[in-house]
Amino acid sequence: MTPLDIYSDFKALLDYIKHHGGFDLLAYKRSGLIRRIQQRMYVIDIDNYSDYIDYLKVHPDEFVQLFNTLLINVTSFFRDHSSWEYLINEIIPRIAEHKRPNETIRVWSAGCASGEEAYTLAIVLAEVLGIDQFREQVKIYATDLDEEALNQARQAAYLAEEVG
Repeated sequence: MTPLDIYSDFKALLDYIKHHGGFDLLAYKRSGLIRRIQQRMYVIDIDNYSDYIDYLKVHPDEFVQLFNTLLINVTSFFRDHSSWEYLINEIIPRIAEHKRPNETIRVWSAGCASGEEAYTLAIVLAEVLGIDQFREQVKIYATDLDEEALNQARQAAYLAEEVG
């Protein structure tokens, strides 16, 4: 098999994942994708991308395992401090200023992993808006493809040193 054939099969796998798994991986770093996909293929004893597509067709539950391998859950409270500062000082005050009374503020933490970012959003919004307004008007939605990580997030059990 030539390198061009391998690339063609890899591209076919990415297209299959996009159309049947609902996840577009084309913007992801190629070397990381290859390494992680090959890691899954090794676990299930598959040697090439074409055979992996066939495996996915017969075992659609493999998508969950693949996504859990591909989508590394890196998270922590107040990670990327400068972004949180900008949100606190610039974005949230503008949202609060322009919303009507009793209008709900909806926030979505997509790819929330084990929940630290979603809970950081709750902390920040409660501090900026005040606890009463937060309770009455804020809805935070946190989603992730990794069901185990979501279960961790639902538990909301963190060590004090993790929260900071």
